[in-house]
Amino acid sequence: MRWRRACAIYCVAHFGKSLLWTASDLLTLYLLVSIYALAPTMAGAVFMVGLTASALADLGIGLWLARRPDHAAMLAGGALVIAALAFPATVLLAPLGFGALLVATVVFRIAYAGCDVPHNALLSRLGDTAGRAFALSRGRTIGTALASLVAAIVAGRQLATTPLLWSIAGGGWLIGSLMVPLLVAFPLSAPTRQSGERWRDRLPPRFLAASMIGIVALTALAKAVLHLPLGRADGQDGTAVLTWLVLGRTASALLPMRIGSLHQGVAVLALAYAASGAVAISYGWSVEPAMLVLLGLAMGVTNLIGWAILPLLAAGPRGYGVYAMASKVALGLAGLALGGSLGRMPTFTAQGYFAFTLAVAIACAFAAGLLIPRLTGTPRQSLSRQ
Repeated sequence: MRWRRACAIYCVAHFGKSLLWTASDLLTLYLLVSIYALAPTMAGAVFMVGLTASALADLGIGLWLARRPDHAAMLAGGALVIAALAFPATVLLAPLGFGALLVATVVFRIAYAGCDVPHNALLSRLGDTAGRAFALSRGRTIGTALASLVAAIVAGRQLATTPLLWSIAGGGWLIGSLMVPLLVAFPLSAPTRQSGERWRDRLPPRFLAASMIGIVALTALAKAVLHLPLGRADGQDGTAVLTWLVLGRTASALLPMRIGSLHQGVAVLALAYAASGAVAISYGWSVEPAMLVLLGLAMGVTNLIGWAILPLLAAGPRGYGVYAMASKVALGLAGLALGGSLGRMPTFTAQGYFAFTLAVAIACAFAAGLLIPRLTGTPRQSLSRQ
């Protein structure tokens, strides 16, 4: 199979897979609260338990595939079927009670991890040069943004719940299934090491810590826009805010950037987090649509660069499982950080919001400091084929 064709299939499959995830994140809570009148605290508890289960499953599946990489295609195909079947149940079982809803959510999240980790690990098989790794990361960014945009548009319309959920499930399964023939054509391999070396798929702790801190800070800031002090929202509803953020994330894939080595990639990621800190500071004064696009751009660029350098940092499924787990834990921590900052109030006070944006800026600066190449000890290793 030619690489260009494989790259296109990988990115399309990522869109289908991401459609299930983003729809679950954006639609499930909305439908449970607005249609089935579930208490927001209970809906949030279901979401957090499901996210925790998915994070643990990411780690477990990554460890399993590191030992048995030949199981990747079968695991991804079967898990995607279960995830698609379980997705509608995460909403439609609400009348049966909290327990049924929780079980459906945990099943969906664990099954999603079963197809997500093998698909992510394909990056190391397909992204074997700097250009290829970055092209794949661009494709992932666009696929995720398009899936989020579709979910945001659907959330803003009054559509019948059952047909909507099954349509998303069917579409996600049909498109996402394209990953299975890729896993057959480009089988994963177990990590190897030379005498005296560590396994190559263990992520550098500083990179992992910086990524988590950055995700927590920027995600919390994006969620905070929905809880602005009185008089600061300028009539923007949640759908409009989400749309501007998605447009910014999509635009990040179009920036004229190149990464030729791991050292350079880490340095660019550090600069991106430093710039994100400046964006956070500016949010203390303005939340115009242009600023929302800029925040989306910051989130997209940091995610884009992180995934672009992962093929060299993580040579096997274990590393991708750990990174996916860390990302999901960071998303949960972002919600906790926002909730802790709000306290029992639905919106920020003016002083509290400024303090929150300042804290986000400091966190981004700290993430950038962790990624300074001299501190990371990252070798000046090229992403080109050895």
